[in-house]
Amino acid sequence: MRLFVTLLIVFYTGCSHTIIVASRPPEKRIEEKIPIHIGLYISKEFKNYKVSQPRLGDMWNYTNLGEVSSVQFKLGLERIFHVVEMVDEKPPFTKPRKTILYAVVEPTIDMFYFNIPPIDVQMYPARIYYHITVYDMNGRILLTQSIEGIGDTKGNQSFSFTKNPSTSASKAVEDGVNKAIEAILTMQEIKAMQENN
Repeated sequence: MRLFVTLLIVFYTGCSHTIIVASRPPEKRIEEKIPIHIGLYISKEFKNYKVSQPRLGDMWNYTNLGEVSSVQFKLGLERIFHVVEMVDEKPPFTKPRKTILYAVVEPTIDMFYFNIPPIDVQMYPARIYYHITVYDMNGRILLTQSIEGIGDTKGNQSFSFTKNPSTSASKAVEDGVNKAIEAILTMQEIKAMQENN
């Protein structure tokens, strides 16, 4: 009887899968870094962002989306700016600072979407929706833009339930951060610095 009840519970609740998102080196790099100090503000909500949703009767837990996004944004900004400094507040700063920053970048996550196909070799869609805001030191917004990171990947047969969704989520984060860096590089203030450098 106990075995029967256990089997019923497993049947109705499904399995839980932990999806680990990989950190990849950002694609964007410029020949000579822009010679300014940039701040990066990562909120607790951003760093701790996770998604747990059911698909096909199982629970899929993307446990480190925010953590990996934080790392990717810092790596991406470090490829184009001379110094990237983590800051614990948005400008205008309430505490005195030893270094002078040109601007502060704040990313947020609006949503993460994924799906699990019924057959391994079908498409594993993944989307992450970032929003980036760039502030000057007075708190004025220099740039605000929504970014869609796309990680759709055709699956392959695997003994691991997590490999294909992990690949798609990793690509979505990578694509989103690369697009965010591109958006920052199109700012008139940044273009002028590159031209004068």
